[in-house]
Amino acid sequence: MKAVLYTKVGTPEESLRIAETAKPSPKSNQVLVRVKASAITNMEYMRFGGLGPVLNLAIHATGKPLGIEFAGVVEETGSRVASLQKGDAVYGLAKGFIGAWAEYVLADEKEVSPKPGSLSFEEAGALPTGGITALGAVLAANIQPGQEVLVQGASGGVGHFAVQLAKAYGGIVTAVCSTRNVEMAKSMGAHHVVDYKKEDIAAAGKTYDRIIAVNGYHPLSVYQKLLNKGGAYVLIGGTGKALSGMAAGPIRAIGSGKKFTSAAFPFQPKRQRLEELGRLADDGKLRPFLDGVYAPDQVHEAIRYTLTQHPQGKVSIKMEF
Repeated sequence: MKAVLYTKVGTPEESLRIAETAKPSPKSNQVLVRVKASAITNMEYMRFGGLGPVLNLAIHATGKPLGIEFAGVVEETGSRVASLQKGDAVYGLAKGFIGAWAEYVLADEKEVSPKPGSLSFEEAGALPTGGITALGAVLAANIQPGQEVLVQGASGGVGHFAVQLAKAYGGIVTAVCSTRNVEMAKSMGAHHVVDYKKEDIAAAGKTYDRIIAVNGYHPLSVYQKLLNKGGAYVLIGGTGKALSGMAAGPIRAIGSGKKFTSAAFPFQPKRQRLEELGRLADDGKLRPFLDGVYAPDQVHEAIRYTLTQHPQGKVSIKMEF
């Protein structure tokens, strides 16, 4: 089969090439999927943004296709797979977080779900990692209907999902983003949008019941002041000062009635979260925003764009070799 192979640690141009490689075979609990689409994720951003040697040790990739998330059609199922069959349109996560930038990919049954019928393959292939992470943050925040929810970093690959999911769970959502992303945040359903280049959210005087900070910019002390009593703050990723402040979270929570926590991409449960994301998509409450669709021979361009331009939403790869 054809695949976008990672040949060595280096720049996208140095590392990636299209070549033939062995077509994998599913084990008893796996499915083999004919890949229709994938996307750029934070893993590729980190790999080509300076953590290449570290990630290559953690997830050995040399000589293999990269790519974590995918959408496609089941080609073959293992003997113990009961929930999927050949011909099913699915989306999910590549086994071992590697292999989706190819004609075929292996995935564990528990990390695959039927593709939402309302989404194209390109859209569905851009949903799993960012969607699962955002859903985890929204669930950790325990958003209740009518609560005021602040989402900082609202236009990126996780943040634009967080805006939609916070609204789907009943929140009155204020999205924080830059000037170029204001209209996009509105299109994602945000009730209010703050342009951080024109307004300092920390000095605006408004407070919130829940705060989801994607790559949180401010120190924890600022978010503490923005949070109502009984409120919850959830950090996804973050700057150095945001991450370092989380160590003091339990101390700051004492006597405040406020909760400070963080959320990351979970090891489990993935299938359940994929199913929930699919349900919300088919209910018209969730849709990936695609900032470009690239071909396999343009993957290095897609990565370079992601590294330098801070895309809106996600960058998709249509797997047609």
